[in-house]
Amino acid sequence: MKKKSIPGAVLGIIGAVFAIIGGLGLALCAEVVSASSNGAVDYTWAAYVLGLGGGIVGLIGAILDFSKPKVGGVLQLIAVVMGIVVCVLMYWQWAMIIAFILFAVGGILSFCVQKDAA
Repeated sequence: MKKKSIPGAVLGIIGAVFAIIGGLGLALCAEVVSASSNGAVDYTWAAYVLGLGGGIVGLIGAILDFSKPKVGGVLQLIAVVMGIVVCVLMYWQWAMIIAFILFAVGGILSFCVQKDAA
């Protein structure tokens, strides 16, 4: 039988929703700060690449948990690192904190799956 990590996938999908919402919020805030400082402070690249990108990487990892749990777990843990880096670069936003906690738990659960006994 195939390996499946349903709890890891569900946590990853919920984390991806929070990460995408948080990434959009970070991007909006970064655009406002960049516009108000005439480009002196420009972290919009971090908001888009690490914030939204981390959410998308985590979502892909959560979807892959259904067929390849190890690969999905690695992608979710990469999304955790991306979320922590964007929070350190910009500021600790609640949605990103929730997202990388969910990605961390989902990624760890993906490594704990066993084959179904047939």
